Amino acid sequence: MVTRIVLTGGPCAGKSTILKRIETKYSALDYAVFTLPESATLFIQAGADFLTKDEELSFITEANKLKFQLAMEDCMIRIAEATGKPALLVCDRGTMDTAAYMDRKKWQRVMDFVGMDEKQLCDDRYDAVFHISTAAKGAEQFYTRANNSCRSESLELARVVDDHLIETWQRHPIIHVIKAEICFEDKIDNVLHIIDDILQINH
Repeated sequence: MVTRIVLTGGPCAGKSTILKRIETKYSALDYAVFTLPESATLFIQAGADFLTKDEELSFITEANKLKFQLAMEDCMIRIAEATGKPALLVCDRGTMDTAAYMDRKKWQRVMDFVGMDEKQLCDDRYDAVFHISTAAKGAEQFYTRANNSCRSESLELARVVDDHLIETWQRHPIIHVIKAEICFEDKIDNVLHIIDDILQINH
């Protein structure tokens, strides 16, 4: 059985660190843990421009990023199933994150491109969604752009993006909003305790 989890949230939320802690903890508990990188970051590093003013190029970029993410997730699920062990698939951002960065008309066009609707992309695809709130909401002194060359958002914009992402994922039946904490270890512990409950592991 593969448990599929998404980590989403605004910039400087700590997703990468939390992802590593999940991998460390559940690998030690003999789970086959697979962690998927953020597709947008991979595309940016490869040369894609998500800020282009060319509307058709923007659509092609976004649509193919989603297609790539779907394929990456599906491939890793098949590999996870083949291990014969209880498995955990953790995605740094999920399919619905794409919708937070565009208007409804463009999003519908992207969904048509991949041949799926929101129920398939959201409700049916993941067992749980963790929205990790940006440090810009309550832990502002820790907000930084220095540790991610692909991050450019100001504090104000980071909050706006965070709000859009919560709204986008709100339809998922199991969404956990993890608020920014002054003590980052508390934030990590909150996530791990909820995953323990999902996997029915005693704390």
